[in-house]
Amino acid sequence: MNASETPQIMSSQIAAVVVGPATTSLPLTQIKTRTPAPTASAGGEINLQNAERGVTLRVGESFLLNLGGRDWNVRVGDETIVRRDASLGIPQDTQGYFKALNAGKTKLYATSDPPCRQATPPCLMPTLFLEIPVTVLP
Repeated sequence: MNASETPQIMSSQIAAVVVGPATTSLPLTQIKTRTPAPTASAGGEINLQNAERGVTLRVGESFLLNLGGRDWNVRVGDETIVRRDASLGIPQDTQGYFKALNAGKTKLYATSDPPCRQATPPCLMPTLFLEIPVTVLP
């Protein structure tokens, strides 16, 4: 086709549908709508709406991680900076309190599989994945 020709559109064309394996792990940002939220601070609460903005604390301060009643697996990147505080207990449907131990930066990593993954056959709903930045000031 040269520059003077115009493309022809055929009305009988059908869109191709590609079927493949479902994505089984998506960042939470692709699952939920982003809503601006202030950064949580000491004594505050991190939830699904403000988690990606992170938390800033001073050494000795704590925050509550409340991602809801789903079964979440939470891992701390550097436990010398922040650690789950078992002495405060874990309120129902939360992931517990986390306490700042030393100045520095780390992340909390939270993943959650839908309950139907344990069914036979398992569902193909995605795993939720969340990274929560944590900054601890002296």
